[in-house]
Amino acid sequence: MSGDQLSAAAAVVAYQAVTLTELRGLFDQVEFDLKDVLERELRVSDTLDSVESEFDAVRARLQAMGVLVPPQESQSSVVATVSVETPGYRRYAVPIVPTDGDFDQLVRLAEARLDLLGIDLTRDPLQQVLPSSQIARSLRSYAEEHGDVSWDKTDWTVVLLAGALATLLDIILVRIPKTSALLGEEQTGSPLTKWLQDKNRARDVHARFFKRFEKLAKVPYDASTTWATDGLVSGMSPDTHRLQSLGHDPALGFLFGMADLMHGTGTYIDNAGQLVQVPTHYDPVDLITALIKQVRHLLSDVYTPAGLQPPFFSLLQLGQVGSPFALDPSGVKVPWTEVARYMYMNGYDLRHFFTMGITPGVVSAMIRGYWLLKSYATGGTAAQRKLEHAKLTSMLLLGHSIATSGTLLKTGLVFGMNPAALNYNQILAMAPATIAWFKEAIARDHRINEALEKEWELLITESEGQPSSVSQATSLGGLST
Repeated sequence: MSGDQLSAAAAVVAYQAVTLTELRGLFDQVEFDLKDVLERELRVSDTLDSVESEFDAVRARLQAMGVLVPPQESQSSVVATVSVETPGYRRYAVPIVPTDGDFDQLVRLAEARLDLLGIDLTRDPLQQVLPSSQIARSLRSYAEEHGDVSWDKTDWTVVLLAGALATLLDIILVRIPKTSALLGEEQTGSPLTKWLQDKNRARDVHARFFKRFEKLAKVPYDASTTWATDGLVSGMSPDTHRLQSLGHDPALGFLFGMADLMHGTGTYIDNAGQLVQVPTHYDPVDLITALIKQVRHLLSDVYTPAGLQPPFFSLLQLGQVGSPFALDPSGVKVPWTEVARYMYMNGYDLRHFFTMGITPGVVSAMIRGYWLLKSYATGGTAAQRKLEHAKLTSMLLLGHSIATSGTLLKTGLVFGMNPAALNYNQILAMAPATIAWFKEAIARDHRINEALEKEWELLITESEGQPSSVSQATSLGGLST
């Protein structure tokens, strides 16, 4: 049997349940035996009374006839003789319970007793010794207090369907950003991303909403060539300068971009994966001005032909970390720095990131919608849904895991190891799903432990408040019945 505290406690509780069951059976048997003895004694007493009256009459007649009658034997001696000759009955062997507070000794005693009774200690002993009705009541009570997080067949079906549907949409609709050839094989791009990146539509949207920001949001991190950085940032060109500039990252830009604005510098990643900071002639600005300029500059670039990189995507260029991808017929695996540049130059921008959001969106919508509908259908309350939120996070984690596995299979099998087929949005979705699951699981365990501690404190208080061992025995008798 496992040596953890929960298994040890289960063994002790099972041992106590078995002992109480045996005591209950003995009390029932004693009650039955006493009734039988009393009935027989009443019948014998009635018979003895009639016989004794007859003996008195016979004794009187004999005395009248002059016959000597021996004196009657005292009742006490008869009782003494009977008590000596009465055979003893089997007594119930009361187990010796440790009184020094040694819990480990109590566990060993419980396991030894359960083993003699044929209980399989490798499985939960409580499920083997308690009646099924009592287990069902305990589970219902536990679910009412802490929420039911068990899964049924419908839960599994919905999660599997959500992951499978998300993978199917990833293959059919998300695909790769645009039609291109890799290793001599042409692959069709996403129709939705094609619509979002349409040059005429992008030009119209940019001219109508964002072009006015270009003059208002000049930034120090917008150098477009290596020459513009005095040769400090190698491998930079107009096609890749936004990818190499951390200030253009939709997420990291609010850290590095604003820092560059406040210090008059530009922060880049060169084609060797090194982080480089370049001084510029721009004057530093305050925090509020930096924030306004940062937002305006990102908006002015989002609908340009090159667009903006997805959030945190620039970090793939750091270092010379090897990747599983080869970009030419030689089959040589290239580092992630080159893979990221290839993906961005082939349309892997923020607009395709929105297209990729379909996959995690389907997983979340299906599972969350099902969870809410099931709660409403069964009359669940907001408080109950809060208690059972751990179940929702576990379902979301599994759904996103299936969809993430699906995008890896899509990249390797369907699109022949084309890195542009990776669903970056789905991969990012795994982080919050995992964190939410850990957070909710820890919170649920904490709530349960608090409830157990309160119960232990209540039991200890009640046991310390018993005035005598008689009261404790009375309490034990009430529990056994």
